[in-house]
Amino acid sequence: MQRGRFLRALCCTVSLLSSSGNAFAEDAGEATRSSATANQKADAPARESEAREAMCLMIESAAKASNLPLEFFARVIWQESRFQPGAVGPVTRSGARAQGIAQFMPYTANERGLLDPFNPVQALPKSAEFLAELREQFGNLGLAAAAYNAGPRRVQEWLAGTGPMPQETRNYVVAITGSTVEDWAKAGQGGKQPERIPASSCRELMALLKQAPNPFIAGLEQRVKFAAAKQWGVQLAAGFSRDKALAMYGRAVSRLSSVIGNRDPSILASRLRSRGPATFYQVRFGADTRGEADDLCNRIRKAGGACFVLRNRGVAG
Repeated sequence: MQRGRFLRALCCTVSLLSSSGNAFAEDAGEATRSSATANQKADAPARESEAREAMCLMIESAAKASNLPLEFFARVIWQESRFQPGAVGPVTRSGARAQGIAQFMPYTANERGLLDPFNPVQALPKSAEFLAELREQFGNLGLAAAAYNAGPRRVQEWLAGTGPMPQETRNYVVAITGSTVEDWAKAGQGGKQPERIPASSCRELMALLKQAPNPFIAGLEQRVKFAAAKQWGVQLAAGFSRDKALAMYGRAVSRLSSVIGNRDPSILASRLRSRGPATFYQVRFGADTRGEADDLCNRIRKAGGACFVLRNRGVAG
């Protein structure tokens, strides 16, 4: 697979507020509107950067929490559902359909304790955990991808020479890893490993997310902007290491999905005067009021999690 197909440039749009009124009012307010427009344009790169960071959060934190390469995990989810949380697969021989952004079969979702496969906040960490277990079982990422697509039993039978490998799964493994399932089988038996899957940055992941825009991606982008603009935040993870903050968030989401629901997270980057130039990363859920934030944090604590309620700096209210 050509890398350029997945890693295209990200284009974000910024909507400008329009106003109405009589001609005199429009003339009188022209200078004010021009100034506001200039300020919006000046702030646009920062807002777009924050939106990209927040958009990466759910997928990137799930990958890090399970120690999976980001690009590998992102490509698995892309192949499964094109990042559509409402995706439903074709009817299988058993009469069931794969469901949600990670395309869990109902019985697999039940086995793994996934309450709602159509909720990405719940499904993505469970998907990453499953892939990590399959990697441990079969020895490498390629066979893990094959087992995710075809099922562990079918991969076991193929490795033992007692069953075929579906062509769909063969194509799936090449699309995700760039190597054939035979190459990965040799690697699993102690042979030379296929070419290492390169690490991805958040920007590259965003290009993948934006490759084929859909209502979910567009809607999520707007929601994370609104979440970051809320006056209060419930902080679940923080640290001077972005990777550790994301991993901390990923572990929290895995345990607290029933409390968190479908809330959209935001990641904030700031500097603490007492720690010099080091960037401090904070992962939060937005809330309109202090009471709403306190209520969510209390429920998180009762469920065994840890959190803080903080006012979001720079938000008017």
